[in-house]
Amino acid sequence: MPTPTESLIGAFQNCKNRNCSKEQLESFLDRAKTQFAGNEAMQANIKFLESQI
Repeated sequence: MPTPTESLIGAFQNCKNRNCSKEQLESFLDRAKTQFAGNEAMQANIKFLESQI
């Protein structure tokens, strides 16, 4: 079973592979920020993914 980090990164990669727009990727990460509010490790992962847009 994948960890939350693996799931988040995998879903993000899937979006990129499907050529989602920049706005769609940003929206995905905005939702992830809300979902993982208070989880500093996940927020760091989200910040890293933002740098990949």
